[in-house]
Amino acid sequence: MDTLCKKLLWVALVMVLGQSVTAQEKVSKKITKTYAMTDAGKLNLENKYGNITINGWDKNEVSVAISIEVNHRKKENAEALLKRIQPIARDGEEFVSLGYEILEKKTGWFARLIDEANPFDYDRSNIQIDYTIYMPAKAELKITNTFGDVLIEDWTGKLKALIEHGDVWLSEDLNKADFTMRYGKLRAQNISYGSVDIKNGELDIRDSKSLRLNSNGSDIAMDAVTSLEIYSNKDNISMNEVSTMFGTLKFSTLELDYLTKEADMTLKIADFRVGNITNSDVNIAINQESSEISLNVTDFSHQFDATLEQGLVRMPKSFDNIDSKMLDKGKKLREIKATYGNSTQGRISIRGKKGVVLLKEL
Repeated sequence: MDTLCKKLLWVALVMVLGQSVTAQEKVSKKITKTYAMTDAGKLNLENKYGNITINGWDKNEVSVAISIEVNHRKKENAEALLKRIQPIARDGEEFVSLGYEILEKKTGWFARLIDEANPFDYDRSNIQIDYTIYMPAKAELKITNTFGDVLIEDWTGKLKALIEHGDVWLSEDLNKADFTMRYGKLRAQNISYGSVDIKNGELDIRDSKSLRLNSNGSDIAMDAVTSLEIYSNKDNISMNEVSTMFGTLKFSTLELDYLTKEADMTLKIADFRVGNITNSDVNIAINQESSEISLNVTDFSHQFDATLEQGLVRMPKSFDNIDSKMLDKGKKLREIKATYGNSTQGRISIRGKKGVVLLKEL
């Protein structure tokens, strides 16, 4: 019994010591500023280690609230670091630029030598810098944020954003927006004209008239895009409807429910699937290597032609005027032509080597 009590006391002591070692002192400060600006103005914001909330309103001013919080095991160290974090603001006619700097800890040549030998006196887990901003609803906005999320509400101006290790949510339709995303999620409604450069992230956009997409290692979902320019590598892409699309897929899978006008794609070790081709004059041109192409041709009258080296084409028996010709036996290069349906306004043309082409009636 005495031994058991000693063990329990030892465990309790270890827990208390562990808590004392890991306990963090927290200090904070808040800063508020107001700047004159109309819908014709521009706001530039650069931040790191925190979240940004942007709200649009009908006032001719920008209201900025900055919350800075520092954690450290020693309170005096936390307070010293908090003092070194200094907001930077520049404003002029219809322009505001916001950011911050962390001042050097010490001065003098010997102190600088010590700092250079041990430069990491803080890390991102020690600092949280959050912005809450109200600005004219149609003013221009440029945001750079690292290690933090961005929420934009009730604002419809022109946007340019560079976000790393954070997510973005947009509540309103935007006419023009350009995003560079790294290791984060982008959730948007309608972006009429935009570009997205995304790596190792997630993209969810409802609608767009014209979108340029450069993606790598990402999961992408879109509802309706009128004109899509896409350069994809190692992505999973799901889209409901596209009118025209062109670009490249490498090691990616793209599933499209409805194609209404044109597709001009280059594929390399990729999967390209179209569930429905909705108009009689749709034109599909694909140059592929070692890829799988699956097209539902039901109710789509068209001319079909393919020139493939060591490739495979499968088509329903309902195709007419099938002509298969070996162009080069050594390379196993074959040309295949056929027609489907009563009209030949539409066209499917496929070139490349290896790969599988599946024409289906579903």
